[in-house]
Amino acid sequence: MRDPVTREGHLRRWAAQVRFEGVLRIVDGRNGEPVELDPGRRAPLRVLAHTGAAGRTAALRVLLLADVLARTAETYGGQVLVASVGPADPALDAAAAALGIKPREARGDTGREAEEALAGPARVHVAPAGTDTGGPRLDVGPVHPDEVAAPGPAVRLALLRLDRRAPAELTPRGLEAAEDGLRHWRGAVARWAQSPSKPMCAEYVERLQAALRTDLDTAACLAALDRLEEETALPDGSRFETFARADRVLALELTAEVGGVRS
Repeated sequence: MRDPVTREGHLRRWAAQVRFEGVLRIVDGRNGEPVELDPGRRAPLRVLAHTGAAGRTAALRVLLLADVLARTAETYGGQVLVASVGPADPALDAAAAALGIKPREARGDTGREAEEALAGPARVHVAPAGTDTGGPRLDVGPVHPDEVAAPGPAVRLALLRLDRRAPAELTPRGLEAAEDGLRHWRGAVARWAQSPSKPMCAEYVERLQAALRTDLDTAACLAALDRLEEETALPDGSRFETFARADRVLALELTAEVGGVRS
């Protein structure tokens, strides 16, 4: 795999281009090479999420990244079909639903079965590092512990805060901090919603789009929202609209307290 400096060089060049081009870009975990993905406007973007060899929370992380990839592509008008590769697991499906992960279109015990169920070959695979996928691989790091008692939006936020390749440690303290962060953001968004609507902040929309389209950098996307919250000179209506736009992909229910009614 290429060294981190080379990879960062790819990402810097891509970030300068993404606002002009309608493609998604990832670093292929098999070899460190850049791969461009059409978001599914010409033909469906088929994605395989490999869950079979991972623990329960690691499998959730795989499904979460596939979900964010699909949501990102859909914001650009693409059609995305996601299938999981691994044994049927109703408990995993329930945990995924609790994390706000959209149901997959299909499942297969093997990659071939999953591709047959999607009626076409996968363009990209989301999988733990080292998985033999036979195609471009979006690497996902391990997660500890193997089980989480009550998966929900706080777990989603805690995982999205990290580089997708980094090991994730879901400690009680970390999940409590994520829950507090969600509560704070939802309260702020609800307050901003009471102000007159204003256009989204173009600078931050570009940052958010660039982060997601450039190797699915959810950590950078969330860091941009942190900075946006601190931009008190911006109209509250603008901050509301920008946060709501970002939540189409992040799916953290940031507008849940708007109007005092959970959405």
